[in-house]
Amino acid sequence: MTPFSATSHSVFAQTAARRRHLDQGNLLRSLTLVINAVQGGINLGQGVCDLDTPRPVLEGAQECMAGGDRQLYTPYAGLPELRAAVAKKLRTHNGLDYGPMNVAICSGSSGAFFAAGMTLFDPGCEVILFEPFYSYHWTTVPLFHAVPVAVPLDSATLAFDPVALRAAITKQTRAVVVNTPGNPSGKVWTREELEQLARVLAGTDIVVLTDEVYEYMCFDGRKHVSPASVKGLHDRTLTLNSFSKTYSITGWRVGFIAGPQEIVEKCGIVFDQMEVCAARPMQRGVQRALEQLPQSFYSDLQNGYEQKRDRFCAALRDAGFTISTPQGAYYVLADYQNVLGDLLPHAAVLKMIEKIKINAVPGHLFFAKPDGVRSMRFQFAVDLPVLDEACRRLRSLR
Repeated sequence: MTPFSATSHSVFAQTAARRRHLDQGNLLRSLTLVINAVQGGINLGQGVCDLDTPRPVLEGAQECMAGGDRQLYTPYAGLPELRAAVAKKLRTHNGLDYGPMNVAICSGSSGAFFAAGMTLFDPGCEVILFEPFYSYHWTTVPLFHAVPVAVPLDSATLAFDPVALRAAITKQTRAVVVNTPGNPSGKVWTREELEQLARVLAGTDIVVLTDEVYEYMCFDGRKHVSPASVKGLHDRTLTLNSFSKTYSITGWRVGFIAGPQEIVEKCGIVFDQMEVCAARPMQRGVQRALEQLPQSFYSDLQNGYEQKRDRFCAALRDAGFTISTPQGAYYVLADYQNVLGDLLPHAAVLKMIEKIKINAVPGHLFFAKPDGVRSMRFQFAVDLPVLDEACRRLRSLR
């Protein structure tokens, strides 16, 4: 008899309670596999940019990989040159008076979120998310032994309701998560809303975690406002960001935490335990982009996405979907009942794949109580020929 018989198959039957909600599976990833197996399929589900990566990003990474230090770890908080470049970007673009010591480099905004949560949350802490929320925020919070709490935005306008937030705050509330521009809704928080948020939180020890990965995608003349730049929020805010969407490098995993030096240092130490450091060549690529890309790059990015939004939203409306035009980011949350019937969201996405070979994300993933949700999320971060073909197929549903 070998040592690996009898009961060896059951030794892993017990897993941590904090991760069991993940056993439900990840529909976003599973549907990506479905559409990838469909000949001629168009994936408008997972938000992976297929746009060109700026040349300085590629050159910086390639030179690092060809250099003598390519195999070395970086400091756990990131390359000093990259931290300095991020701090300069935050001063120039976000109105935040930060230096390199206010910045820690992480593996994307997801790594930043996890490092911040592991640093700040004890078991039983409550973390408020505004609904519709980014699904990974919702499913990550329980991994900290913390409790996610949903506070709905206005269903018609996506406006922030300070009364609803006050009603949700308890003695256990430790943090509020602000995602602007928002995924999946495209909501852009205004300065006035953030000032309202500051008034609600005044006198509490509640921290604000912000996810600003779509900051350069604000439409119709709107301007991105970093919550940390607002009076009353600055000292309680950790800014989490990533370069995945700005530079079309979703698989490179380079992001950062920024905020008060003492807490950023603690988050960096936690990140050291998680991953030691973000990949050196990818850090060099982002550093090069921050140092060399002109301001026109960011304005061109915004203009290009706004044009795609208009083109794509027109097709959705022509097809019969009910939508609110997104204020930012590159997603549209669309009610499909007039097009695909009163199906559950997962079934509706599968039906759409069958009919026109286009994938989306089931909308119930962005709500705490999915009953009655009849929406799906599309992304439009694709090349124009792909987008035009997707628009043609959507219109064929009428």
